[in-house]
Amino acid sequence: MELDFSRCIICQEKTAEELRCPLLNPSVGGDKKSAAYQSFLTNVEKFREIDLLPTELKFGSDETVDTFVNNSASWHESCHVQFSNYKLARARKRKESNPHENESEQGRQPRKRRSIIMIEQCFLCEKGADTDNPLHHVSSYDMDTGIKTMISELQDTELFARIVGSDLMAMDATYHLTCLTHLRNRYRSHMRQLQKATINTDDIMNEARTFVELAGYIEMSVNAGTLIFKLSEFHTLYVNRLEELNIIKTINKTRLKEQLLERFPDAQAQHDGRNIVIIFKDGMKDMIKDAMKKRDFTEDAQILAQAATIVRKDIFHHEGFQFTGQFPPGCQEKSLPSSLQCLVSMILNGPNLIESDDSQVCLTVGQTIFHNVKKRKPNFVYESPAHSKQRTSTTNLHWHKYTRTD
Repeated sequence: MELDFSRCIICQEKTAEELRCPLLNPSVGGDKKSAAYQSFLTNVEKFREIDLLPTELKFGSDETVDTFVNNSASWHESCHVQFSNYKLARARKRKESNPHENESEQGRQPRKRRSIIMIEQCFLCEKGADTDNPLHHVSSYDMDTGIKTMISELQDTELFARIVGSDLMAMDATYHLTCLTHLRNRYRSHMRQLQKATINTDDIMNEARTFVELAGYIEMSVNAGTLIFKLSEFHTLYVNRLEELNIIKTINKTRLKEQLLERFPDAQAQHDGRNIVIIFKDGMKDMIKDAMKKRDFTEDAQILAQAATIVRKDIFHHEGFQFTGQFPPGCQEKSLPSSLQCLVSMILNGPNLIESDDSQVCLTVGQTIFHNVKKRKPNFVYESPAHSKQRTSTTNLHWHKYTRTD
């Protein structure tokens, strides 16, 4: 029987279902367009070898890929899916479990194809296609892996039950673009929540400290007469300082620019054709000088009181250093809350991004404060000067080691 290539090459029937031609698939290019025909014919031969064709075919083994390509052969998706790798694997397994399955059907006429058409559904929402929301096919193994990873991370048991143990590409799974976008947004939100849950409060404090140091560096530069800066310069300084504080993260340049413009309202961001530059007006220099000359002692006292309250709170909630017979690397830094380290460093070195130095001097001063701080009781009476064991620093342990008389 001669094939009518204007119809589905598998069922040769006219139905309401749309015909699909692999040569018209925009996501596949070049020589790969004919690969779908090759894969289909290969599976047809394998079905014939085990004598379990899913449906009666109107062509024999003499049809070639070139014939299909030259005639732009098309098929119904519901017909083509019956010859997928998944269906072939199921047929082989069925054949192995019952090798005489076809013997009882000898002489029986092949069943005619039912007129009921399989309705394609989005495997995410289980709804069909419509005019505004067409269905798309899972077209790559990377996409298959990505979808499974997102569903697994989200621990969505309902979706996981639909895809577990299956190959979405082999099953010709379809999806709505809006459904896949919604899944990706859920995954990104979930990963952001996980990231926030694992963020250390010390990292937050050190990141805020770095921004203050960057702002201090900008003020000093403007005061010295520099009014134009590259955003990339600020970004590099910011990232390098975070790395010095053992914070490795990606910093978005646009968000950093918005933070700087909010901190310096008179500054402007402009594009010179290649780089984004931050420009300060000429009056910015005089404004900074005037601000340094004017001093509100009441406001200064409030700022100092707030700083002291923040640092004291962190000191009393800090676990401190628990001596176990040795001093491991980094024990001095871990023995102090980051807010106290930040305050002492700024007092000794100033909020300068370039010359900031968390030296041994900073750690020693911080440990002395940490060891001698007193907690106020509810009746506003301070505790006795006796030092708390929970706030024993490495410096005090070293001192006790060399001065004890026992």
